[in-house]
Amino acid sequence: MMQTLIFAGDSADTPWLRLEAGRVAGEGRSLDSLPPADPTLPGEIIAVVPGDVVVLHWVELPPLAPAQAAAAARMLAADVATTPLDATHVALGKRGADGMAPLALVERQRMQDWLAALAMAGIDPDRIVPAPLLLPLPLTEAGVTVAEAAGLWLVRGPHLAFAAEPGLAEILIGAEPVHRLGDDAWRTSLPMTLAALPIDLRQGEFTRIRRRPIDPRQLRRIALLALGLLVLLLGTQLAGLLRQTLAADHAEMQLSDAARAALPRGTIVTDPHGQVTARLAELGGDGPAFASLTAPLLAAIEGHPKIMLDGITYAPPTGLVATLAGASPPDLDAIIAALQAAGLNAATSNPRDNGGRQLVDVTVRPR
Repeated sequence: MMQTLIFAGDSADTPWLRLEAGRVAGEGRSLDSLPPADPTLPGEIIAVVPGDVVVLHWVELPPLAPAQAAAAARMLAADVATTPLDATHVALGKRGADGMAPLALVERQRMQDWLAALAMAGIDPDRIVPAPLLLPLPLTEAGVTVAEAAGLWLVRGPHLAFAAEPGLAEILIGAEPVHRLGDDAWRTSLPMTLAALPIDLRQGEFTRIRRRPIDPRQLRRIALLALGLLVLLLGTQLAGLLRQTLAADHAEMQLSDAARAALPRGTIVTDPHGQVTARLAELGGDGPAFASLTAPLLAAIEGHPKIMLDGITYAPPTGLVATLAGASPPDLDAIIAALQAAGLNAATSNPRDNGGRQLVDVTVRPR
């Protein structure tokens, strides 16, 4: 695994150090000399920020859900923060077996500045940690590990981590035994220290947005789902068009049947409306009156596909008489009700047999 440490801060130079397979593989004094990472190797970028601007406390916490732990951290931070809480970024680390967890406080503006400066260099760190946490814990329960960097003492103990000037650091350490750590020993201890970092400042509003690589198999599944949806949509539209076409054909067939029944036997129907109107004119019938009776009748019959229109006659004094075949009593009741709802008088005759077919006459008159 490749791990790149970027030492962010307020200076113009940004040192870096790279580990590969637990060994130091390179280092430099500025990001200009940082070689690109090998994309075939797993790795991470850890931004290391100055310990003198990050305040670390260890607090006792019961096991809590993440949201509850974050709320508890804000409450505990209010008791120890030296800056307004709304201007302070609060991060909570891993809870240890003893129930103690690190609590970090740093100005929100500093977090924004560090991330902005790294972004200018094209770097989006996976983690951000204070520099004192890069020191290993002392080998014994008592005492602290101390290293020097940039004129400051970096101090790390079981429940202690800070950076300060030597005089102040000695006061804060008190009587604790001091274990000095040289540069070579620090480099040797880095892999184990990085594997056990207790806190990451990239939390809350500064959480890193991780973009997962696109899985080709998932992309194929999405494409197949989109294709299936398109086929289903087109199929639904085609089914609707087919239903409309069949309905129009059925209506045209019924109109042709009605015209065939009104015209002399053997007449070839090509224009139902025009031919029936011409026939009525020949017989001296009233075209508009005939249409006002025929249209509601055909509309009432349309909802009963088993009914056949066997014949139709019209005389102004008696009205319109339609002969229906295959009409059951419920069908006839429904047709009469529909005609009456259309403002017409309608009545049926008694059924009669005609070559094995039951015929019924429906008489329709205007009110």
